[in-house]
Amino acid sequence: MKWLGNEQDVIVLGSGLAGLVAGTLLSKNNHSVLLIREKGYQPSYSTRGYHFIPFSNFSEKSLKPNLVRKISQALNLSLLMGTREDGKEAKAPSGKSRQRPAFQVVLPKARVDIFPQRSLCQREWKREFPGEVVQIGAFYDELGQIQHLWQKENWKKNWPAFFPFRQRSLIARVFPFDPLPEEGVDKKLCLFSREFREFIQLQLISRGNFYSGRFPLSLATQVLFDGTGELNSDIDAEKLEKEILNQFLRAGGRVEEIDRVKQIDFGWRKECTLTLEGSPAVFRSQFLVINFPLHRSSPFLGKRRKGFIKWEKKIRPLYMTIPLFLGVHEKVIPVGMENLVISILDLGKPYEDGNVVLLSLSPKGDKTRAPEGKRALTVESLMDVGKWGQTPLADYQQGVMRHLYHLFPYLEDYTEFVDFQWASDHVPKWSYPHFLYQATSNFDWRQGVVPVRMSKGVYFVGKENFPYLGLGGEVFSGLTAAQHILKKYS
Repeated sequence: MKWLGNEQDVIVLGSGLAGLVAGTLLSKNNHSVLLIREKGYQPSYSTRGYHFIPFSNFSEKSLKPNLVRKISQALNLSLLMGTREDGKEAKAPSGKSRQRPAFQVVLPKARVDIFPQRSLCQREWKREFPGEVVQIGAFYDELGQIQHLWQKENWKKNWPAFFPFRQRSLIARVFPFDPLPEEGVDKKLCLFSREFREFIQLQLISRGNFYSGRFPLSLATQVLFDGTGELNSDIDAEKLEKEILNQFLRAGGRVEEIDRVKQIDFGWRKECTLTLEGSPAVFRSQFLVINFPLHRSSPFLGKRRKGFIKWEKKIRPLYMTIPLFLGVHEKVIPVGMENLVISILDLGKPYEDGNVVLLSLSPKGDKTRAPEGKRALTVESLMDVGKWGQTPLADYQQGVMRHLYHLFPYLEDYTEFVDFQWASDHVPKWSYPHFLYQATSNFDWRQGVVPVRMSKGVYFVGKENFPYLGLGGEVFSGLTAAQHILKKYS
């Protein structure tokens, strides 16, 4: 091995949003931080004047103002605090923009727009679920009462407003009391139609990276009432990551691209040493922040692997989300279809093989995403994690396209190209972050599934910490890791 003097206070392994947030906050507090990312991994794809961004859930496509404010305050980003890139003040959503749906849920017999306003939601229920309007109203009334309880609890304890997190005192651990219900949402929905039950499940999936047959009712309340209708229209997740990366570099952070980590060793003074495959370079640091999928992390960790495997057993990837990119003509978009859609084709089939798709259409008229009169269509479908490498991609693509032809009549006549190559090249990479997870045992959802601090000097920040809260959970895990490390230095 060749020692190149690559010694840092902190190494962030992986270039996801949580790692960027952690690294930037630490760099701004005068600590040397090295961000190591995978060479050749591209988080977006451009071709023929189209720009596509793969995603895991809709929270990555629509940013909530309270989350944006939290990031802005923590990292001192003027761009996010209300100033656009051209220097003008960003406008708050108002008028018609406030009444636009955050996204749509398409079912075999219904198409439901998701609004933040209760009155507009009631209009949707009456149209699509006329025989269950009274039951549905009572269900949402109960969710509203639960929401009031956890808001009241947060206010009393002065917990972060953007995240319903809690830390229990010693007394509370010995004599636990929780005013929130412990039952699952499945029990509340057992008397509803299968169509409405699937309508709720698809919403829960679309807002995070989590699938559960027994979603806690109190967690479902937080996810369903997360305010996605009040969005920041002047910034998206890709722009957010670019701005944070720029801040990281301005603060003195370094970026290194590698092919693959060979081994991570921990010395007797608890410092970590990273060796690389096919390279003599060695990197050392006092703290290590890991920001790529948990199930792809443990092979690098040597003796620390046992600790990671413990948490791998607690949460596992059930599906991977596979992106398909299409360049389509504007005229093929059905009237009333929103830019974000989740759809299920057959209620009686599993979610994989194109039966469930999440769609993202580039905004109409946005020439940075598609040529004039065209739209960039990103389609995320689900594949069982064990089937990658076993399922012919051509057969898989056919299943997805059958679903799309159902949603877009005459799509075949108005499609410029269909691109599956990005997925073929990127899914096998260790940086690939797009998975749908399932917990294998009970957990306290306000404390997370996988802890941020895994062991002394080692932190994990990824989708598995708080998979049900989407982008907000990732940001929170990154901030938590950075704040914990800062306390160690103080």
